[in-house]
Amino acid sequence: MWLRLTIGALIAIACCRGVNAQTAGILYTWPGTGDDREWVGGDSDNAATVSNSIAGQLTVVEMGDPLEPFDPGLRHAIRDGFNRRLDSSVEQGGLDVWGLEALEVDLSHNGSGPINVQFFVQARPEFDYVWVGSNGALNGPDFLLAPGTTHTLHFPLNLLTSAQQSYIRTIGVDIRDHVSLGNVTWNIFEVRSTGASPTVRDLATHNIGTSDSGLNGAFINFDLNAVVGNDGGQNQTGLSHNASGPGSLQWTDKGNSGVPENPSGAAISWINGTVFDGNSFNERLADFSNYNRVTFRMSATDPLNGGGFLGVQAFFQTGNYNFQTTSGGAVGQFGELLLPIDGQYHDLVFSLGSVTDRQNVQTFGMNLFSHANNLIMNVDLVSFSEAEVLDGDFNQDGKVDAADYVIWRKAGGSAANYNLWVRNFGEMAMGAGGGGSSVPEPTTFVLFACAIAGILGSCRYRW
Repeated sequence: MWLRLTIGALIAIACCRGVNAQTAGILYTWPGTGDDREWVGGDSDNAATVSNSIAGQLTVVEMGDPLEPFDPGLRHAIRDGFNRRLDSSVEQGGLDVWGLEALEVDLSHNGSGPINVQFFVQARPEFDYVWVGSNGALNGPDFLLAPGTTHTLHFPLNLLTSAQQSYIRTIGVDIRDHVSLGNVTWNIFEVRSTGASPTVRDLATHNIGTSDSGLNGAFINFDLNAVVGNDGGQNQTGLSHNASGPGSLQWTDKGNSGVPENPSGAAISWINGTVFDGNSFNERLADFSNYNRVTFRMSATDPLNGGGFLGVQAFFQTGNYNFQTTSGGAVGQFGELLLPIDGQYHDLVFSLGSVTDRQNVQTFGMNLFSHANNLIMNVDLVSFSEAEVLDGDFNQDGKVDAADYVIWRKAGGSAANYNLWVRNFGEMAMGAGGGGSSVPEPTTFVLFACAIAGILGSCRYRW
């Protein structure tokens, strides 16, 4: 059985409990200041003006066919801007609503009779145009909207594939022909997502049969020459799918036989776990704001001389190209954790408490530190989770155990926090799965911590 040793990340003793959760909520409303949030209406057959003069209301006034003024009430669409995801963000990319329940839109019109509409999205991977029918089925019959009342259209997200949920390019309403009614005025009051926030997201399992032939969108982000077989580009050359067991991501990371300026230690990135198609834009932006930790289940094998440890650092690039690393590593000054080089799988758990703007993740991944020999690397799982933070759980791994005592001692913790640890020792938070992780006994863990601290000097930090 694989050995899975969870090594928690060092965080401040005064753990922050607030999580900027990806709870379902308003995607669009309008401030009444003339800011239309990049929404558009009309098309070549039926022009329209779009305005926002009333708070909480987008107004779309149909103007008719600009070339045939006697042809009013023709079909057109009202939608948000391509790659504008929500009110609060102007970062370019798709809307990530993975794991939520539904999209909803509230709207009305002032026509003299009912009008048929479609509630649609355009989503990756092929920018498919899909809509929900009035019967709740994908691509079903139109909604028939009576005038003078506000209607709520409901789009169940389970009608979409996981990849489509992870990248919705645009949301909108297709207005059908209503020539007998003439031009009308539409009001859209709110667009929102609904449902309970997911607490676990296995972003990349690298299992047989999963996306991107098991690569799940992984690519080499920097330190490219460290991967045997990479062609010098930010791409997947040198990465492969290991089909043994359920499957894993595999590459050979050069030791000191690499080029002098980049002897070893690649940085591998993921985004939303779908398909890397030559660049990362069509996987952006991912929303991880509901989670407070990321787990990399991985192994390192040295065919020549097994043993020792490999430094691993987690990083995120968020909105406006803000590069951040997770802070407070259990053993390293750069937030790194140590992966035993023993050919076994281990869970490296990094706290996300210090990573800001997690709703706008452009890319994330892990950076390997320098190492002496070529290493065969495997990644079996990349998983985000949200665990209840317990008093005394100083490394945020969901358990109050001996590992937290080591963190408390290293940080020169207070007597009050020590008492919290004693009071809750042995407790496990809701949402914290064991995952097969082994938890050393107190004495064993202290000895282990001392051992890895002693070899820390052999792990060199590089970008």
